[in-house]
Formats: sequence, C-alpha cells, structure tokens
Amino acid sequence: MSLNLTIDQGNSAAKLALWDGQKMVDSLIVTSLTPDGIAGFIAPYGGHVDCAIYCSVVTRGTAVIAALSQIASRTLRLQSDTPLPIRIDYGASLGADRIAAAVGASSIFSGRMLLVVDAGTAVTYDAVTPDGRFIGGNIAPGMNMRLEALHRFTARLPRVTVPRELPVDAIFGTDTAKAMILGSVYGIIGAITYYQSKLSADSLVVMTGGWANELSRLCDFDVRVEPDLVSIGLNRILLYNENK
Repeated sequence: MSLNLTIDQGNSAAKLALWDGQKMVDSLIVTSLTPDGIAGFIAPYGGHVDCAIYCSVVTRGTAVIAALSQIASRTLRLQSDTPLPIRIDYGASLGADRIAAAVGASSIFSGRMLLVVDAGTAVTYDAVTPDGRFIGGNIAPGMNMRLEALHRFTARLPRVTVPRELPVDAIFGTDTAKAMILGSVYGIIGAITYYQSKLSADSLVVMTGGWANELSRLCDFDVRVEPDLVSIGLNRILLYNENK
C-alpha cells in the first residue's frame, strides 16, 4: 500500500491524515504537533510514507519538516510557489490553508462557482471559478475573536464564551451575553449570504472549520460542509506533484 501523509497546522490544532491514493485511511487531531507525535501516528502503518506535505498558518515548521524527511521519501511544504492544480490570482501572501481549502473544494465540486468558507479562529471567504481559478477572498474575525474584541474594546461588555450549541432559537438576544453571541453568529451568516449573492446563481457554498456545522444550518441556501477540506486539498496537491 502506497501512503501519503498530510499535516494541516492551524491556529489551535493540527490535523494529520494518512491517504492511500484518494482514500483517507486514518486521521488524528492534536493540540501540540511534535516529531514524536507524527512518528507515533504512522507507526502502525510501517513507520514510513511515500510522500508528506505540511501546511501551517502559525510557523515555518522547521522541526516538523526535518521530522518528515526522516519518515517520508519525499516531503513538500505548501507555499505560494508550490505547483498547484488550480490558478491563484492573489499575491504571494495567500495563506497555505486557504490554498489547500480552495484546491480541495475545486477537486470535489469541479465545474461549479464556489464560495469556500473556513469558519475557524478567523473566517475566510474565498471565491473559486468553475475552471479552477482562485479569484480572491476576504478575512474576518471568527466567533471567539469577535466576542473577545467586544469585551476588550468596550467599558462594560462582559467576556462571553461561545457555547457549543449556539442559541439560535431567536434572531435577537434577550440579554447582553446572548445579544453578543447572536450578533457574532449572524454577522458571519450575513457575510456568507452577501458574498454568495454576488456570485453566479448556481454558485455553491462549501464550508469547513470548527463552526461549519452550526453556521451552515442557518443559511437559507445550499451549503456543503466538508470537515476534511484542507486535508483533501493537501492530498490533491501531493498527487498533482507526484511526477514533478
């Protein structure tokens, strides 16, 4: 069995996924990514992989890349000059996670106009054309960031923690905490709705990230949730670069 390893290092956690071709064999989410943790993850599969790719929004990952070179025949670090199966019409500052999510969405929903939404620590809204062009996107604060900003930059608004089950039984809050939560929730929903309305009528919203399931239920249009979108994109990039 030929195996590939993808690692998506986000702001709060890292996701490791093992692939046999386009099939995910195993996955693991960790809050701390270490060389020993990577080795332990692949140990049950022989301790070696054919190819590995690393994507990070927080660090260059020198130690991770060094560790991967010991367990993989070929290692890639996703960056702006990595050959891709889609075209990027954006500056070199485009985050690797946004690149991977766009590639993942384009590979799953080829031929559709896409709004790719990653609802994590920050929320990104990215547009990909039916012929696989990343034409741009926007970045905004995520749920917790919005609530923390309301607390820090006002005199009397409290620090509020977002509950795992959003109080979306109402549109307007009946106390301050609920008003802050709903303001944050519907601020994101409003942005998704606005951007989707500016795309073609047959466009599709593809969501990933920690809040994707909860937020997608509040949209008045078709939304596809794919928790593994970045990992799928990373694996697609590995396959694309096999013979390069």
